Amino acid sequence: MQRHRLLIAGLTLGAAATPLAAQSTGNVELGAFGQFTRADGAWQVDNGFGFGGRLGVFLHPRWELEADASASTFSNKASRGSGNSDQQTYAARLMYNLPFGMGGRTHQFLLGAGVGGQRFNKHSDFSVSPDVGFRFKLADAVALRFDGVLEYVENPTAATFGFPVVPGVNSLAARSTNVEIRAGLSFLLGHHKSEPPVVAAAPQQAAPEPRREPPAPKREIPPDRSGIIRDSLAAVDRARDAVLAKVYFDFDRSELKDDQRAILDAKVPVLRANAEVRIRVEGNADERGSDEYNMALGMRRAEAARKYLVDHGIDAARIDISSNGEEKAVCQGHDESCWSQNRRDEFVIVAGDATLIAPK
Repeated sequence: MQRHRLLIAGLTLGAAATPLAAQSTGNVELGAFGQFTRADGAWQVDNGFGFGGRLGVFLHPRWELEADASASTFSNKASRGSGNSDQQTYAARLMYNLPFGMGGRTHQFLLGAGVGGQRFNKHSDFSVSPDVGFRFKLADAVALRFDGVLEYVENPTAATFGFPVVPGVNSLAARSTNVEIRAGLSFLLGHHKSEPPVVAAAPQQAAPEPRREPPAPKREIPPDRSGIIRDSLAAVDRARDAVLAKVYFDFDRSELKDDQRAILDAKVPVLRANAEVRIRVEGNADERGSDEYNMALGMRRAEAARKYLVDHGIDAARIDISSNGEEKAVCQGHDESCWSQNRRDEFVIVAGDATLIAPK
């Protein structure tokens, strides 16, 4: 038991040395867990408890290759005789990490499969072990992880499973299935990813934009022209900015907020004054949710903006819509300050930009 405590302490101290902002390719997960094992009835032992550890490396932000090992102890039932039986498992796993948001952090739903071996009372057999779990982020480098593992084992001729101890085998244990419930801490190690600047959004303003499109080229004005021409060109630039202004949405919503309707209201007089102008509305979503769901959500957001403009007198034939889903994020972080910037409609002028005039 003392060795077990030293092992877990060593894992904890080593993990604390190199924190990580968010996992990416090449990052490492180091963890320790406690384990409850519901043993197959053919083993003739009570359910047992144990501990284990894991080491994984991210091949991709959503794919992780990991290895784990565990040890458990069981009390023998009467047919096996008094005393305890020991079990060890070891496996290599490929895990898929599906992110989801909760409490302002990105957590992961885990789904994977492993192959390896199981050693029971000094006898080893091949095992296959699918795994379902969750990784809840407590901090940038620390996570609480839960796993449910189904340990399917082939025991073709193991004398270990003969009761009483006589030549032959326990045929009921030729194939056994154990259920292992694991809970513990994981530490995510690697290089820090650069954090996006955090800008507080005013209550009635659009979300902050860390990356801005290049400004439209300024028209050259001959030095002998009057200030009236300068004022006219500045008005055109303001009209163009109004058409291109983005609209932002709440998480998992496609309804327009009051402050975002005001942004669409500013587009209406410009579009009315420029009948030849055509635009495209591109809906976008943050990283949470499946690719298919986010594509549909982006399309609903684009359709909401088009409907609002049509309801205010703009011909629907002048407005195309599309969805980028989560693929064109303007901020690459994994927190609300970035997600709020990615939940947006983009507006693109596809025709009539060269002849744009300011509304009177």
